[in-house]
Amino acid sequence: MGVRMPWGRSVLAILATLFVIGGMVSLAVMGAGIWRPDFSTVPGVNPQDVAALAAPYEDVSQGRDAELIESLVESNAGTQAEINRIQALLPPGAPTSSRLTTFRVASGTDGNHLWGVREYEYPGHVVRAETTLYRATASEPWKVSGFHVNVLSREELAGRTFNFMAEPPGVQAVIVAAVVFPLFMLMTFWIALFRPGLKPRWLWLVGIVLGVGTIYADTASDALSFLPVSVQLFGAGATWSGSAFDGWVFSASTPFGAAAFWLFAPRGAKAEQ
Repeated sequence: MGVRMPWGRSVLAILATLFVIGGMVSLAVMGAGIWRPDFSTVPGVNPQDVAALAAPYEDVSQGRDAELIESLVESNAGTQAEINRIQALLPPGAPTSSRLTTFRVASGTDGNHLWGVREYEYPGHVVRAETTLYRATASEPWKVSGFHVNVLSREELAGRTFNFMAEPPGVQAVIVAAVVFPLFMLMTFWIALFRPGLKPRWLWLVGIVLGVGTIYADTASDALSFLPVSVQLFGAGATWSGSAFDGWVFSASTPFGAAAFWLFAPRGAKAEQ
C-alpha cells in the first residue's frame, strides 16, 4: 500500500496557521490605526440603546442641562456644579466624528444595565465619555446612573501611543515573547503533526499548543503581573479596548509542551502505512 495522504492533518495545519498568523495580522492592523472598532452600527445592537448611550454627552456638550438632570437616576444639590465642571473641560465647537469603542449589557433580578464608552474626535482633543444606564424593566426608558468624561489633547495622547522602543525592558521582553512563543509553538505543531510514527500524536499536539503560566505587560502603566495557574492557546495574547486612552495588554505563557517535544519526543519512527 502507498503512503496515505494525511488530509485531515493538512486541514488542521492550515487552521492553526490561520489562527496564529491571522491573529498577529489583525493586531498589527489595529495597532497601526488602520482600523478602529466602532460598535455603533453592529448588527444586532439596538439603535435606540446606542442613541441612549450617546444622549448624556450630547446634552452636556450642547448646554441642555435640564434634559440631562431629568435623565439621571438621582440628582442632588451638587449635580449642576458637576455639569458645569464637565462643560468647562470640553473643547470648543462640534466633534468631527465619534465612535462607540466598547459596550456591555447586563440583565438580572436588579434590572437592566447598559454601559458604553464613546470617543469624540475634535481637531485638537479627544473626549472619552463613559455612560452607565439603568432601567428596572425592558419597557421603561433608560436612566443615567453614571456619567464620566475625560479630555486629552493630541499632544497628551501622542505620549500614550504604543511605541515598542520607548517601553521599559520588562515590557519589551513580554512583547517579544508574545510574538516568538506562538511562532515557535506553531512550527513545533507542524512538525509533530506530520512526523512519521509519532505516538501518541494527539496528546503531543494538545500539549504543544498550550502555554502554561502567564505574564502580563500593560503598556499604559508599564506594569507586569504573573498568573501561575493559567493556560493560553499558542502561548500568547494581546488585548486593546480600541480606545485612544487605553494601552495594550500583552501576555505570554511558557511553551513547556513544545519544549518537551524537542527534548523527549521519539525520532526516526517508521512512516505510517
